[in-house]
Amino acid sequence: MLNYIKSQTGVVTLVATMIIASGVLAIVLSTTIIALNDRVSLSSFGDSVQSFYSAESGVSESLMQLRKNPSNLIFDDITVAGLNVSSEFVEEETSACEQPSECQFVPDSGWWGEYFNHSVNHPDMEVNPYPGPTPTPTEHDWYDDQYKTHEQIDASIVFATSMWFPYDGTEWEDKEGFDHDYHFTQHWRARVTASVDGDYGYNLASDDDSWVVVNGVVVVNNSGTHAAFTKTGDIFLAEGNNTVEVYFAERHVVESGFRFSFDDPALVITPYPEGCEEDLECNSNIEAAASTTQATRKVRYTCNNNIANCFWRELTP
Repeated sequence: MLNYIKSQTGVVTLVATMIIASGVLAIVLSTTIIALNDRVSLSSFGDSVQSFYSAESGVSESLMQLRKNPSNLIFDDITVAGLNVSSEFVEEETSACEQPSECQFVPDSGWWGEYFNHSVNHPDMEVNPYPGPTPTPTEHDWYDDQYKTHEQIDASIVFATSMWFPYDGTEWEDKEGFDHDYHFTQHWRARVTASVDGDYGYNLASDDDSWVVVNGVVVVNNSGTHAAFTKTGDIFLAEGNNTVEVYFAERHVVESGFRFSFDDPALVITPYPEGCEEDLECNSNIEAAASTTQATRKVRYTCNNNIANCFWRELTP
């Protein structure tokens, strides 16, 4: 009887031990499975984060390209942190992302010209002794709309440096008792496209004032009332599009002349009236996607036509 009781106790102990062992094994297996799942999740999360920032880098590269050359909407794939990133330009279906018709010109067709005619009685005309140079053209009222007669495209702004009187024989001619229509001003504007960053030679001659302005900065000053005077040198142009403005003023009898040109014939000079660079009511979108074996992320930047005022959102792959 005693031996039987001992046998029962041993069996109970053995069964209890087996149950405990099974429980421990289950806990170990569960912990192992959770750990493995966590490793997969962490790896996937890491890949997802890496993909997102790689896609962001792709958009940044595309934005930089568009700022240099807005007409180039094809983006090369890039590699970021070992990931291939592809970007594409997507136009909104509801809006055309183009310049308005008044800003669309054949590339390399010249300069947009504004012509202004003044009276000899203007306080800045026929001043003696001859006035000297001034820093900028816009500190004068010579280019205000009240004096504007017309606008036109000039394929070239290389004119005669002597006896150049563009108003003679036109409907706006007003000689005011002189042999020619003196006392006039011009403002030319163009988008000048350069293939690379660099210094580009120029040739400027004027009788009287002239200035060259690049992207809002006066880079050549040939102002003052004087006989025809020539300036040559280099002007820095960035790769892509540059806004170049040329101002001229004829303020004193008895001569008049003007010319301006770049030395490099490869520069593309396209008319670019004022107002064409302002924000347009259209949206451009750049999408970039980056993928790993476990995660794909896609982002989209929506900008105005000047690639400014951008906001981004993430897209479902």
